[in-house]
Amino acid sequence: MPLKRDGATICLSVGASFAVRAIHGSFPFAEVICLVPSDGAPRALAHYLFKMGMRQTISMNRAHHPRPLMRVVPLLVLILGASALGAALPGGGVVAAGVAPQTVEVPPITACSVINKRKIIITRKSIGIQGAVTTKNWRTSQWATSVLDPMYRLSSSYKPTNLVRITWRGVISTKGGYWLKREAADALSAMFVEAKASNISLKILSAYRSYATQRATFAKWVAKSGLQLARKYSAVPGHSEHQLGTTVDLGSLNGVSWSSPKFPTSPTALWLESNAYKFGFVRSYPAGSANIALSCYGAEAWHWRYVGKDLAYEIVCSAQVPRIFLWNHQNGGDRVIGPACDSFTPPEGYVLPSPSPTPPASETPSDSPSAPPPEVPSASPTDPLPPPP
Repeated sequence: MPLKRDGATICLSVGASFAVRAIHGSFPFAEVICLVPSDGAPRALAHYLFKMGMRQTISMNRAHHPRPLMRVVPLLVLILGASALGAALPGGGVVAAGVAPQTVEVPPITACSVINKRKIIITRKSIGIQGAVTTKNWRTSQWATSVLDPMYRLSSSYKPTNLVRITWRGVISTKGGYWLKREAADALSAMFVEAKASNISLKILSAYRSYATQRATFAKWVAKSGLQLARKYSAVPGHSEHQLGTTVDLGSLNGVSWSSPKFPTSPTALWLESNAYKFGFVRSYPAGSANIALSCYGAEAWHWRYVGKDLAYEIVCSAQVPRIFLWNHQNGGDRVIGPACDSFTPPEGYVLPSPSPTPPASETPSDSPSAPPPEVPSASPTDPLPPPP
C-alpha cells in the first residue's frame, strides 16, 4: 500500500524490500500504487503505467507539460529493464540488477623475445626495426598511454606540445638545458623539492629527445658497444619514450653515479622507487628477469616516465611493468589490482575500483612484417651521450 511522505508516494512491494518512488508532478499521473509481489508484477506494473500514463500523456495540454513523453518513457524502460534483469528477493519480490561486467578480450602483445630478434634496417637516411608499426596512441594528446617498445614507435615528425625548459636541478627556467612537457616539468620540480626534504639531491641526466637526437644517440651506442648491446640498452629512433617529452633520466647530485652497478641500491634510487609514483612518474624498465622479458629492455633505475598521478598509482598498484599495463589500458582492458596495492598511497580523491575480470595481456609471437619507419629529418644534434635508451 502507498505511504505518503514529503509530497511523494512511496510504492511498497509485498513481502519484499523493493520500493519505487514516484515524485508528484514528475509524471502525467499524480500517484502510483506499486505492488511487486511476484515475477509477473513488473510487466503488470508497466502495463498499468502505459495504460494510465501514456494515454493521458498523448492528450495532455502541452502548455502545462511541455515534454511528457520524455518523462514517462525512461520510467517504462527502467521498469521493463527490471523485469528482464531483475533478481528474486527472499520475500518473492524483484530488485533490478546491475549489468554484469563483461571480460574484455585484450589482444596479445608481441613477445620481447620475438621482436628483439628482428633485424634493424639501417640506410643512409633512416634506422628502423623490421615489422615495427606506429603505436596505437600516437597523438600528442595521448602521451600518457602511448606504448613504445621495439615493436611500436612514434613517427619521425612527432613533437610534444607545451615544452618548457628546465635546469639539471629540476628548476623550470628559460635558461634551462633540458626540455619537458609543462605537466612533467611541474611534477618533476615538486618531486625535486620533496626529495631534498628527505636529504636526496636529484639531478637530470637527460630529458626530451627529438627523433633526430635519438638517431644520433643510438648511433653513438652502436659505435661504442656494437649493435646487439646497443639495442638492449638504447632505443632505436622513434621507439624511445624520451621523444614523448615526459621522460627523464635521473641521477644523484652528489652520490653514486647512475652508471655504477651500485646505483640501483643507492639512497637516490631507493627513494625514487618509493616515492616517484606519488608525483606521477613510473619506472619503465624495472629489475628482474621476468620484468626485463616483459619490458624489452635491460633494467634502468634512472629512467622515469611521467604519466600523471592517477595512472602512476594504478601502474605501481597493478605490479605490472608499464608496457603491459598500458597495452591493456589502450586496448580497453580493466586495470589489475596487485596483491601489494595497500602498500601504496593513492592520489587525493582517488577511488580504487573493484577487481575486474579482465585477464592480463599475454605475449604471443607475431611476425607480421611492415615497412621500416619513415625517413628521419635532417638535423645535427650535438648533445653528449646520455644514459640509454
